[in-house]
Amino acid sequence: MEKLIVIVFDEESKARSGFEALRELDRDGEVSLFEARIAAKESNGNVRVIENPDRVDFPIVGAGSLVGMVVGVLGGPLGLLAGVASGALIGFIITLARAGITDAFVSDVSTALAPGKFGVVADISENDTAPLDTRIEKIGGVIFRRARSQVRQMHHDRDVAAHRAEMAQLKAERAQARAERLGKIDARLDQLGKKLERALLRERSHILLREEQRDARIRALKEKADQSQGEARHRHEARIAEFQRESEQNAGV
Repeated sequence: MEKLIVIVFDEESKARSGFEALRELDRDGEVSLFEARIAAKESNGNVRVIENPDRVDFPIVGAGSLVGMVVGVLGGPLGLLAGVASGALIGFIITLARAGITDAFVSDVSTALAPGKFGVVADISENDTAPLDTRIEKIGGVIFRRARSQVRQMHHDRDVAAHRAEMAQLKAERAQARAERLGKIDARLDQLGKKLERALLRERSHILLREEQRDARIRALKEKADQSQGEARHRHEARIAEFQRESEQNAGV
């Protein structure tokens, strides 16, 4: 299962040990690690990203990094996800919400990640929580998990459904309307038609992004499997099959 995790530690050395534990579990196939960052909560409430050990590189998984977004929001107001915003920030909020990252989750993590503490934020896939729990318990960290929403490729998002419902109502009214009302109704239908077109474009863009992220994860898992042997290879291959099944199910929606 795909998850976004945040592991909170009291010391930077422990956070680095937690980061290394994730890498080792990834090599063993116990988890599949797509991205991870170490962050520190400073006295003024800001979150500072710490360069990861050995300059570890991670594959780019789709356009934009969920881990980077979460690190950013942990340094901002707790109500950011529920607030009123515009422009790029709206897209930022929608991306987090679609991934299952709620304001409550951010609040819980932000409370634990008090000034002076350190966190490892990671994008992983795991089928059993015990291996990671056992390693982190020994180091002395607290894990927060959030299952990434497996958003099925719906035919319509809420905007699309709302626009179509209003257009259907207006068309019904038009059939009974007096001549002097037709111009206003037609103008409103034209306006809604343009909004519907934009909403459909947004929906299609989200589907394409989700497909890009899935394909990137499969490529990363195949690379991990090729570099592994025995049980570790089998675990990575099982996760590849899981992603492929999800892809097939979404294609049929």
